[in-house]
Amino acid sequence: MVEDEPPTAEEGLRPIAWWRALIWGEWFAHSRLLLGFLLGWLAMVWLLPLVAHPLWILGYGLLVAVIAGPAFGGADVIAGCEEFSFSWPVPRRQRFVARLMVGGGSLVTVSLMGVLALEGNLSDVLLRVFVTSGLPAVQISQPILLYGLVLVVPFNVFALGFALSALARSRSVALLSWIWGVLGALIVLRGAVQLEEMRFDRLNGYISVPALALVSLLVLWVASRFYGRKEAGTDSGALRMPPGWWVAAMAILGAIAGIALLGFWFVNNLTRLL
Repeated sequence: MVEDEPPTAEEGLRPIAWWRALIWGEWFAHSRLLLGFLLGWLAMVWLLPLVAHPLWILGYGLLVAVIAGPAFGGADVIAGCEEFSFSWPVPRRQRFVARLMVGGGSLVTVSLMGVLALEGNLSDVLLRVFVTSGLPAVQISQPILLYGLVLVVPFNVFALGFALSALARSRSVALLSWIWGVLGALIVLRGAVQLEEMRFDRLNGYISVPALALVSLLVLWVASRFYGRKEAGTDSGALRMPPGWWVAAMAILGAIAGIALLGFWFVNNLTRLL
């Protein structure tokens, strides 16, 4: 008697079951990292107002974006298991989207929590459990502009880092993708702000916020297309210096210099966003 053949992946599970399994798998694989993000946010809400201005809590989303982009997008490359991962019957784009949903969703959640904590003066509310802090509520003159940038700038950094690390063929490129993500986001932001000043004579977010969001979505869409045809990386072993290491080092130093210059400009103009 011939036994029946086991059902194929497409016949055995419905699409919703694949999505549920993929999202749960990504959530479980990065659970410690996500827990660390939550604990970091709680620490900033509780402790930051004691040593610095509460407004700095809005910068936590940028830190999360820098870490989460390579961690989620380049998870297989960094772990050295991309060839094994590509052998699964699940389409690659589904894995790409599942990681994007978990990583990007966590980033957006953290950014929104920062906005709500600042808007609701949550630091003072929590500190009242132990002491009467007397912390005044933060007054912001352009909340729509500032909060819009707080949401889209970290997401742009995340999108660029996520896309580059997902397409990377080596561990070193995946780990350093956040540098290019930060540089790219600052370049887009600087160009959009310049257009706003030329068009409206002031910063209002009418160009910068949509531009950052559009670039993020476009980069992720293009990356998903290329990821579907990507071959497994051939350099996922231990970190080592590439043959043209001096070219890579100069490029990285140039990117860091660009980040420093653009960041210096942004800090000098920060008061215009408040």
